[in-house]
Formats: sequence, structure tokens, C-alpha cells
Amino acid sequence: MPIEPASASPSPPVSEGACGACGEPVAADDARCAACGHRPAGVEHAEEVLADPGGTGATVLGAGVTDRGHRRRRNEDAFALERVETEGGAAVVAVVCDGVASVPGGATASRTACDVAVAAGRDALAAGQDLDRAAAAAADAARRAVAALAPGVGAAPACTYVAAVLDTGRAVVTWVGDSRAYWLCPASPEDSAVLTEDDSWAAEMVAAGVVGEEDALSDPRAHVITRWLAADAPDVLPRHGSWALDDSGVLLLCSDGVWNHLPEPAVLAAALGSEVTPADGDAVHAGAKALVDAALAEGGHDNATAVLLAVCM
Repeated sequence: MPIEPASASPSPPVSEGACGACGEPVAADDARCAACGHRPAGVEHAEEVLADPGGTGATVLGAGVTDRGHRRRRNEDAFALERVETEGGAAVVAVVCDGVASVPGGATASRTACDVAVAAGRDALAAGQDLDRAAAAAADAARRAVAALAPGVGAAPACTYVAAVLDTGRAVVTWVGDSRAYWLCPASPEDSAVLTEDDSWAAEMVAAGVVGEEDALSDPRAHVITRWLAADAPDVLPRHGSWALDDSGVLLLCSDGVWNHLPEPAVLAAALGSEVTPADGDAVHAGAKALVDAALAEGGHDNATAVLLAVCM
């Protein structure tokens, strides 16, 4: 994630190895913080499945997988997801962030943004706010938390951000940077689609009509991001979109370590297999793992993270 951030405004630093949620020390090989249960920054490989709520009726299933990849020294991606019981039924908040490798503290930035955003989205939903307000609260909390990581001098920790707040009928997706959301239809891959638009040099040049997509993507500046979360970031109000959901497909949130290798929606959908929608949490977990494994098989040049969310009727 190459960027060229300006000098940061003063703020107390948060060291690598500290829990992004509560600040307590966490050993590098610990899977989760002993104090609060959150995952520390920089975990080389992690997997998580939302507990099946049981009972009858429609629900949202979810799982996430992240891996350091074959070439990076450490994993600066992060993800988080949580189910929330509301008066209208169950909802889920899910986030994927990718730390910016060109500045220190990318792993802490991404871990912090994920933990804080999920907590803020959960609290907003529990307080009776709708999906749109919960998504906005999550993104704002992530923005503020990452900005607070800036040291007194030097470059500020930074990350990209993509999140979904969803129930069984609708998803609100917010994003800053080039981590993506996809709608994937394994039974009819041609109906799959990218839901987000990258905040990158290539995407902006193509949108402006300056160069064609092929030329833009082959340019050395192609993956330079133009918006990110950090104390020194430019306009960081997230973009957002809302989409109706059904059980014909699954919602994917992923870092560029997945989509750089498998950018086409139909290819990602095919990597999931032939089932229209996974029927249980284990199947959703298998799907998320299949996407990360596919990216690693294609070279695994970067950290790779996939969170898969499915509406199960």
C-alpha cells in the first residue's frame, strides 16, 4: 500500500505488541489478548467463524481468514466480525483493514481500526440505530482511533478500511482505500460484481479518462492509494453503498492481497465452489479459506485476508 503521508500531528503512540482494543501488552505468539479477548496486531495467520445462533429462520453467517502470504515479513492485514442481537433480529458487523507498509505501525493501525469499528457498530445497533447509522459510527470510530496512533514526530500509522453492517435483507458497505467488497454468486459466477471503487491512482486515472484500464494497471503507480485512515490522511470520509441481500450469493470483504491475484468477480465466485450459499458456519469458513488459499496459490505476494458473509434462509 504505497502512500506518501505528510508529517503527523502530535498524539500518544501505541506500540507494536499492544492490544488495539484495550492497550494491554500482548505476546507476539498469542492468538488473542488475555485481558479483553481481542486479537493482537501482526498475527501471521488467523481464522474465525461466527458462532451459529441456532434456532429457525433467516440469519447471517460469517467467517474470516487472514494470512501473511509468502513474501511479506509480517501480516499487516486484520479483520474482525461480530453478531449483534437487535429488536429487528440478528445483524453482523464485519471489517477488513490493510496496514500501509510504507509507514511504521501498519499492523497496529489495521488491528485497531478493526476492533474499534466493530465495537462501535455493535454498540450502535444494540442502541437501536439502523444499519446506515451503525456503519457511519463504525467508520468514524476507526478513523479517530487510527488518527490517535500518530507519534509526536514521524509518519503516522495508516491503513485501508472496508466494512459491512448487515442483516438478512440489506448490507451497508463503507470503505476508504483499496480493500474491496464483492457480491459473489457461485451458481452463476457471471452475476457476481465488485461493489466498491478503489481509492487508487489507477482507478482515478481510468475514471477521469486519462488512460485506459490496461495501461493504468501496468503503470508503477497503479496501486498507490489516494485515501486512507491516518492522522495525516487527506479527505477520509468513507464512501458507502447499500445493497439488498438474498441467499443467491455471498458478500466478500477482502484486502488487495486477495483481489490482486483474483480481481475478477466471476473467478472469485468460481473459487468458492458450486454451492449457491453455504448452509452453515463451517461451509462459510471453508469458503473464506478457499479464497485466501487461491490467492496464495497464485503467488501470495502480499498479506491476504477474506471475510465471507452469507444470508442463510
